[in-house]
Amino acid sequence: MTDEKFASLRSRVSEFEDVVRRAREAKLREVPQAIMEQMLEHDPILQWRVSDFVGDYLAGGVYPEERLAQVVDRLIDTKLHYYYVAMVLPGTMNVMVYNRGFDPDDPLRSPELELSRLCYSQALIGQSRVLWERLMRCIYYLEEGQDPGGKSTRRKFFQRLSAWSPRWKLLAEWDTEIDRYDGRYRTPEYHKGSVLKAELLGGSAVDANDVLSLLTPVMNGFWPLLICNVSGRPHNMIALGRTVPAGQNGPAALGRRGREDHRPVCRRDDHPGDRDLRL
Repeated sequence: MTDEKFASLRSRVSEFEDVVRRAREAKLREVPQAIMEQMLEHDPILQWRVSDFVGDYLAGGVYPEERLAQVVDRLIDTKLHYYYVAMVLPGTMNVMVYNRGFDPDDPLRSPELELSRLCYSQALIGQSRVLWERLMRCIYYLEEGQDPGGKSTRRKFFQRLSAWSPRWKLLAEWDTEIDRYDGRYRTPEYHKGSVLKAELLGGSAVDANDVLSLLTPVMNGFWPLLICNVSGRPHNMIALGRTVPAGQNGPAALGRRGREDHRPVCRRDDHPGDRDLRL
């Protein structure tokens, strides 16, 4: 990559990261400054530092340098959609439904709020799958230098996953999880009889936590895994959402569906070379 192209890439990444950070700061503008800084430091969206990715990618030498700009483009797509699913949709649902007096134990007492809740739930189902489409497309391009062909990104992605092992082995279990999610939520909601309609008309209630289940690995381990893989360092994870601390033989207490552990499992060193990699 020429210095001119690198400078252009650095500028584009810096502009994007600035927009996202200002959005998170605006959300916390009424929080005291010291507390806001702490929250921003551990913010799950801001933890995805694309500038770090660029530096680690170049320093690691694991993947071709000429592939970097296109990978970053797909990574920005993924982070942007991560913001939509993790921040915008749940936050909007809280403001427009739960903060307006919605009672989960008696949803039809306020039918306008119940219908709004179902609308946002439908959006979360679709957008959660779009997030994974973005993520799989990004990794596929990182590994293959091209986007997956065919009608099913998921099928093509997981068919090729074993060829990239052990780098991406931790993602293998999510093939069956995405298949389950599609069968339980996405396919009926977008192509057959709505599961949310069934809930409204007296059917079994949809588990709100399960609707968000595909967000769990994205928030709990994917970013450290990505950084470690492009830098050529071990990640010390046994599953997304769990880590094995150095010096211990067993898994940490954090469960796969537990809270995110923000401690880095793959530290960045200073990058050698003439270019200033600080974006």
